[in-house]
Amino acid sequence: MQLNKSIFTDLELWQKPKHVLITCLVFFTTANVILDYVFTRFQNSSFYISESLLFSTYWLLYLPLLLLTYKLTQTTQKSIFKLLIISSAIVFHMLAYPALVWILSAVFYEHTFDYWQTFNYALSAYFLKTVIVYGFSLVAFTLLNRKTEAIEQSNAARNFISSILINDNNNRKSVLDVNEILYFSANSPYIDIYHPDRKYLYTETLKALETQLNDQQFVRIHKSHIVNLDKVATIQSRQNGDYDLTLADNTMLRLSRNYAKHFKQKFSERHQLTTK
Repeated sequence: MQLNKSIFTDLELWQKPKHVLITCLVFFTTANVILDYVFTRFQNSSFYISESLLFSTYWLLYLPLLLLTYKLTQTTQKSIFKLLIISSAIVFHMLAYPALVWILSAVFYEHTFDYWQTFNYALSAYFLKTVIVYGFSLVAFTLLNRKTEAIEQSNAARNFISSILINDNNNRKSVLDVNEILYFSANSPYIDIYHPDRKYLYTETLKALETQLNDQQFVRIHKSHIVNLDKVATIQSRQNGDYDLTLADNTMLRLSRNYAKHFKQKFSERHQLTTK
């Protein structure tokens, strides 16, 4: 499956948080249905799984709302605004839940559940849970944002090379802006530098050069290749753990499965930071 850069970035950015969140939602939804069943058994009343699932949609609303609140809390550093965002999410969740139950029951069920009856039920059953979940999420989002800022500051404090001095065959010296370089390839005991204009030969080892490059922009994708993340246009899975990377000049490189995880992490971090 081929993905453009922005789609791939979004998927990788949310991959781990989404997996955790979805797992929690499935767990709580399942637990809610089981508890409903146990409660009806003790009360000697009827249990309808369809109704239990309907009222469990409370948990499903967390997925879009938590992702939205995370995005919004990234836009401000002021605590008062973050509290306002979280408070708005709580209010919206409590108002949207009975509306969702009302719509779904009207469309798919024989009986339509009254909005205000469901709202009162939500206040008694879920309000405290809602406050706790969103309150905890605010703390988690704040810690995550601080970690991201620490990475930015750490990278800013490090000195990376911004250009490379090249000697051509006529002993002329050329200065290459590293931001324009597509990728580096090992050609022991030299390095091939692939620039949009041409290929250059550089007297250095790939390992030594790697320590001088910004590791948020230049990432090793193979034991013999380091690629400029800003020049990656598309990524296509080989369905075996490896990927094909297509660069801005249509050059195709193989992303080895041994470097894929690290590449995806750096790719996501790079484009998360540059799109703020």
